[in-house]
Amino acid sequence: MLNMKTNLIVLMTSFLIACTSGDSPTKQWEMAVRGVYSACLSADGKHVLVGSIHHGGSYWQVDPAERLYDWNHQAETLTGVLSCGLSDNDRYASTAEHRKIVLWNAQTGEAFWLWEAPANIKDMALSNDGQFALLGLDNYQAVLFDIQNGGVKSRLTHEGIVQAVSMSRDYQWAITGGDDSMVKVWDLASGKSVYSWQLKNQIKVVALTQDGRLGFAASHRDDSIVWDLSSGKEMARLPQHNGYYQSARFNDSGTQLLTGSSSGQVILWDVTKAEKLQSWHLAPRSGWVNKATQVLDVAFAPKGYKAVGANGLVYQLD
Repeated sequence: MLNMKTNLIVLMTSFLIACTSGDSPTKQWEMAVRGVYSACLSADGKHVLVGSIHHGGSYWQVDPAERLYDWNHQAETLTGVLSCGLSDNDRYASTAEHRKIVLWNAQTGEAFWLWEAPANIKDMALSNDGQFALLGLDNYQAVLFDIQNGGVKSRLTHEGIVQAVSMSRDYQWAITGGDDSMVKVWDLASGKSVYSWQLKNQIKVVALTQDGRLGFAASHRDDSIVWDLSSGKEMARLPQHNGYYQSARFNDSGTQLLTGSSSGQVILWDVTKAEKLQSWHLAPRSGWVNKATQVLDVAFAPKGYKAVGANGLVYQLD
């Protein structure tokens, strides 16, 4: 019995090591002292927008770390930024607190306008011209919202809260995922669903290539799939790891996918082969009880990769 217990402990220890294995980050920068509600990296990883738990919204240059702007929805008041978005050209940013959403000029720090969405915002994506925001809402819809003039251009329906959205660079295509376990691909010009798939659990993250050619979605501790959107056929199925996939981004050519998980693991994938190329494990903050940090966003940087954790740190991954 003693040997059986000892072997079990060894096996469990080996399993935990395997689940948290990966290279260590080469550098890290602090953007919030006590963690964040939300965080969004620019496409090149040079900037980050964070919704700090204690310090409101702020926009940062990552390396060297420098706070560029404080972004709050009311003067002299700290906003709890629960979700955020950055355009891929790094010109526009958006912050959301429940239904309230603000579009910002990321180059000057000035606010364009404050709007109210039709329901509480769970996720968002911005077009490069700053004209539209794709909003995932808790009223069982995603909406294409005119964030410069106000108003909803189209409504994309689900049968559950829409937790994750992504949009192609020309805002022609969108992919949405919800608590109804459905993944849907949309033609935004017509507002019609092109493809839909039922996965085995709530959808936690979706991603599109910039040209809308490939789509990715991952459900809670279950299916994680890449589709060829020209045919609607499954292209690759990623193996499961400890935790669940929480963030994802394709590189510009769509040949690689970077994922971040709730267990603090970041993985670089070869999309065509569904092959793991490299992995990292984000170190927790000193003194924190939890030994893993949720990976809220990832980015392909000019050199290496970037990831931002719920603990308020941005990491350099080489």
